[in-house]
Amino acid sequence: MARKVLVSLVSEQTIPNVELIKEFKNEVDDYLFISTEKMQNQLNWIIEATDITALAPIIVKPFDIEDIENKLKEYKFEDAEYILNITGGTKLMTIIIEDFFKNIGAKIFYVTGYKKKYLKVFPSIGNRELELKTKLTLKEYLTAYGFKYKESITYKEKDTAEKIFNYFIQHDITNLKNITEPIRIRRKRDMHVDDFHQIKDFLNDISYTYSKNKLNKKDTQYLSGDWLEEYIYYQIKEELNLDDSEIATGITLTKENTQNEIDVVFIFEHKLYIIECKTSIIDRRKLKIIRKGEEVEEEKDVKLLPEIIYKSDALRAKLGLFANTVILTLEEIKNEDGTPIDKAYENNFERAKLSRIQIISKRDFMDKKDMKELLKIFAY
Repeated sequence: MARKVLVSLVSEQTIPNVELIKEFKNEVDDYLFISTEKMQNQLNWIIEATDITALAPIIVKPFDIEDIENKLKEYKFEDAEYILNITGGTKLMTIIIEDFFKNIGAKIFYVTGYKKKYLKVFPSIGNRELELKTKLTLKEYLTAYGFKYKESITYKEKDTAEKIFNYFIQHDITNLKNITEPIRIRRKRDMHVDDFHQIKDFLNDISYTYSKNKLNKKDTQYLSGDWLEEYIYYQIKEELNLDDSEIATGITLTKENTQNEIDVVFIFEHKLYIIECKTSIIDRRKLKIIRKGEEVEEEKDVKLLPEIIYKSDALRAKLGLFANTVILTLEEIKNEDGTPIDKAYENNFERAKLSRIQIISKRDFMDKKDMKELLKIFAY
């Protein structure tokens, strides 16, 4: 029986390569990559993500017809059954390489990036529209783009996060700031609550357990915002029936010594979703200003939406063409028709739309019955 070799063209978008490698892993004997000098990192990430051993790659000049043709002619292709994935590479590489492999009788496939579909380009017989049967894990996806991260664990069970969520939904976020702000400024530090009567009442209302009138470091971190991340994490995991390999919360992604903190990230039907969770998008900060020739410190409300959009857009650009980014807040910033309540946010909403970043606010939570319905807002 002839050996089977899967040939993949490497480019910036590494996920289509990972997807077909996983799809054919049980029937393929060897893996061959056609790449360029510039794509060496991407090639290594694909191999690491899929945990395979590959043949020595064919390195071509991506815009040199003669070089591509000569490299293919010089390579000693053995008597084997070849499967070609043409989803990567430059357009010129694809044209030349596809033509070459047609002449040696290869099966040629293209991954669409849409609804787990991939197509049999050649030969044009039989079923040509196929669906990926294997799942991607979060680790495979992130590794394929060169990211490292450590697994995280939740601090509280779902019912605690759910109680806090319901409390926030039932109360105005502006009034809640008398509770949240003292905790926020003590985030990751111990806090005695004896003199904070509103906070004590809040903790009693949500049945939050703590000892000796003191919140510990993890409590203040949790109550100043991590609870919302965990609530969304639990809801999505349950509603979409995800396992631990497909979703994470509170992780730090590292790539080339650059770190990005992620509130919730998950894989669903081969798409990556990144969710930025904010109970409020207005932050009270101490700012230094010049008044009457002297530097003074004043407290001022700062709208966080512009910098959140900028951060989300920059991260999404590093995670593939089909990564979905969501900004989620419990503050009410939308009218019924989805336009911003505050005209100051109009440019931010437009920027988010252009960057394919979806904004979910309190109104969306109240209108939707479950997380599956809510996710339809930004799934495509």
